[in-house]
Amino acid sequence: MSKRIIALTLAICAMFAIMPSYAQYNVIYTGKVTTYYDGYTNAYVAPDKNSKVLDSFKPGTPIQIVSVLPNFVGIVYGNSIAYMLRGRIEDVKPVNPATTPPYGVFFHRYYAAMWQDTPVKAAPNSNSETLITLHPGAMVGIIDVVDGWAYFTFKRQWGYIDTRYLAELGKVAPNVTLGDANTPIAVYNSFYNISEEGLNPNRISNLKLGSSKMSKTLAPGQSLDFNGEVGPFTAGNGYLEAGALKDGGWGTATGGGSCQISSTLYNAVLQLTGLTVLVRSPHGPGGVSYIPHGVDATSGGLNFVFRNDYSFPIRISAHVQDGSLFVAIYKV
Repeated sequence: MSKRIIALTLAICAMFAIMPSYAQYNVIYTGKVTTYYDGYTNAYVAPDKNSKVLDSFKPGTPIQIVSVLPNFVGIVYGNSIAYMLRGRIEDVKPVNPATTPPYGVFFHRYYAAMWQDTPVKAAPNSNSETLITLHPGAMVGIIDVVDGWAYFTFKRQWGYIDTRYLAELGKVAPNVTLGDANTPIAVYNSFYNISEEGLNPNRISNLKLGSSKMSKTLAPGQSLDFNGEVGPFTAGNGYLEAGALKDGGWGTATGGGSCQISSTLYNAVLQLTGLTVLVRSPHGPGGVSYIPHGVDATSGGLNFVFRNDYSFPIRISAHVQDGSLFVAIYKV
């Protein structure tokens, strides 16, 4: 009898050992290692490709995600956490869709307009690398403030601003009922190259033109067809030849840069449950470098369309300056 009890106990222990580690970790998404690539995918000890590789996983291996960073996800690895590149995972689904935002969404609590030259740092440390310097008038969306440092996504990493550089932090409404014509209900910004070399000035010109065309009000039930509103991307419509992602590689196209506008808007839209995405396509398996993997939205050859399903109108506002493309959505 005792042997049967021992055997049963061991079987129960084995069963729990192979069950998902939901109790030990706050698993927020499930997914799997991408099947797009044939090779194995590394899991690192830290969210850094130069850190130690803990293990490698074959395509299709299930994963449990406990945190989402700009370029990595934290996954359950035995009794610890490992990190995997966002571009190497797929089929990500929330464990609890009712309480978990769409994968890749970063809610923003604040925004700010620069009033002096302001360095964006690579770490919350004044001695860290300066990623870009923003000048008076430039705007940023801020996820949160920790120990005096405002942080947000800078391409595929965190960017930080010492809040002593900021005269004032504007608040994003914590829910849509508290939003109004002056208090945004969602904000997001992406960063672009400010080089004056080659065709990049043309790309900046396209960003400014496209953003101005996108700034508009949507009534309840009304949709925004990005190509219809911001395009056509032709010389006759004011657009210039600039760098663009074409057929999986970089080339040039009239209106190059428009996808950064649609991708930035998409990340603001994702923060609002009353805006329904009807059409959206990514830039292929690698995404684009100016936005975290998995939350880009193409335009031009493909399209981005969403509908306002709120009972009130919304207003979209965009601002382009000094390498920052800022989008805010207001309740009006």
